[in-house]
Amino acid sequence: MRTFSGIQHFDEHFGLLKDVPVEKPDVAKIVAAYGELTKALSEAKSPEEAASVVRDSFVLSDDVSTAFNLVYIRHEMDTKDEYYRSLSDFVDENGPKIQEASNAFDQVLLASPFRKELESTFGSLLFEEIELSNKTFSPAIVEDLVEENKLSSEYVNLISSALITYKGTNYSLSQMGKFLDDPDREVRREASSLVWGYYANHDEEIGRIYDRMIQVRTRMAKKLGYPNYLGLGYARMGRLDWTAEDAKSYRQKILEYIVPVANRIHEAQKKRLGYPDGMHYYDWAMFYKSGNPVPQGGMPELVDDARKMYADMSPIASQYFNQMADHGCLDLMARPGKAGGGFMCWLSGLKTSFIFANSNGTSEDVDTLTHEFGHSLQGFLGGVQEVPNYRSPGAECCEMHSMSMEFLTYPWMEQFFGKAADKYRYQHLCDAITFLPYGDIIDDFQTYCYENPNLTHQERKAYWRKIEKLYLPHLDYEDNAFLASGGFWEHQHHVFENPLYYLDYTIAYIVALEFFLESRKDWKAAFRKYVSFCELGGTLPFRKLLSKAGLANPMDGDTLARVSQGVQDVLSEFDPDKLDV
Repeated sequence: MRTFSGIQHFDEHFGLLKDVPVEKPDVAKIVAAYGELTKALSEAKSPEEAASVVRDSFVLSDDVSTAFNLVYIRHEMDTKDEYYRSLSDFVDENGPKIQEASNAFDQVLLASPFRKELESTFGSLLFEEIELSNKTFSPAIVEDLVEENKLSSEYVNLISSALITYKGTNYSLSQMGKFLDDPDREVRREASSLVWGYYANHDEEIGRIYDRMIQVRTRMAKKLGYPNYLGLGYARMGRLDWTAEDAKSYRQKILEYIVPVANRIHEAQKKRLGYPDGMHYYDWAMFYKSGNPVPQGGMPELVDDARKMYADMSPIASQYFNQMADHGCLDLMARPGKAGGGFMCWLSGLKTSFIFANSNGTSEDVDTLTHEFGHSLQGFLGGVQEVPNYRSPGAECCEMHSMSMEFLTYPWMEQFFGKAADKYRYQHLCDAITFLPYGDIIDDFQTYCYENPNLTHQERKAYWRKIEKLYLPHLDYEDNAFLASGGFWEHQHHVFENPLYYLDYTIAYIVALEFFLESRKDWKAAFRKYVSFCELGGTLPFRKLLSKAGLANPMDGDTLARVSQGVQDVLSEFDPDKLDV
């Protein structure tokens, strides 16, 4: 194996993640290393020699991605830390230079006289993915990529820097989440007013950031030969076998089969809460009149409960959850200055997953813990693949592992919620259905914005409100002028950081519900199937991967209608009025 002087190398035998040093990446040496590999591949005299160079490129890729991901993680953990903010800015500015060097290596790989033998060794999918990736990059867009990175960081820093003063205490936006579904209606009203007031006060600034994002993405697309960003965005997402037309057809199915079910769930919720003056926008987070189920204990207790659950569930799950917990690869508590949201990051050089979350004392803490561990388990199981591209599938399948884990852990919910376990299960299942129309709106909104890049901020907001009324007709924002004008999307960081990603969640939810329905018949068989699915990683594109795993494609045939009916049958087994105690 070739070694690269001056480039930080990582080892899986580490103690605590916080003690792993984070060095400033030496961009010149990384670019030189890719140049060295490119030259060696072009001069390879045999298939074996060429394959050896390709394997060296995998090692370099693992080290570089690990270094960059550690910078990202440390910055997200504390966006106020000047050292990691400066490193994050450095990566934003220099990442595209490394991408350019990596792309040059890929060009030589595609043109190799030993391509047939290399495809036999590493699989033809790698070459298909590189060819698709080729359609997403040119040296002509390097400066645009730098600008895109900076705009993404600008949005993250703006949102994570928010401090909301409520009842004499300062809270981050994530920490305010616990007040948004507080049983006390006045608390919800006050908290909602403060949270959305922050976005309203920064509405013009957020609008400018997003407009600049749309312009730079459109500019890149046109430089690469696309009429607008949609085609480039699908290529950047690695979508080999489904298109924007497939997405449009799928959104219509959501409208036909899911929205009516979601509307019935909302109507039952409205009746259950029984507010004499009607439902206000801040009431919908309240699912039960007696209060939403909350986990027993804080995050340390939840982690202990998760250890016990995974020990009972599966030796594989237990091994990897304990490994993460023991090595400090969980950062779960919300705090001022910490970036919002939650994610899993696979650190290939360390051969471990890392979970980032913002615990706020609600049932979402359990959702996030199980969801992100689903990602993590797939990371461990797929991480054994030699080819980095094959370790994890495309985004639409990645979310299947995480969301399925949420449902596969249902039998252990008593450990987290005690007697309120069924209360949680019913709400969580309802939330899965009512989420789908929202996921549709996010995708519809982004599609429209990229197809019409010259819209004003107010026109974008107006379109959001228009489709919001179509997919979520129960929402009435009364006197909240910001939300009534169509500003809700401004809090959804995926719109800014991960363009065209969100529909993937809805596709994944349907597959997760497939796993759930199968688990009710035979949990052990469903879990074995799930583990096998995780092990497949990204060795096949979307449609073939689902077929290999024995899963129905949510976009095709009557899958959506069938799964919707199966979930409705399960929901009918609950009596929400009896749970509302």
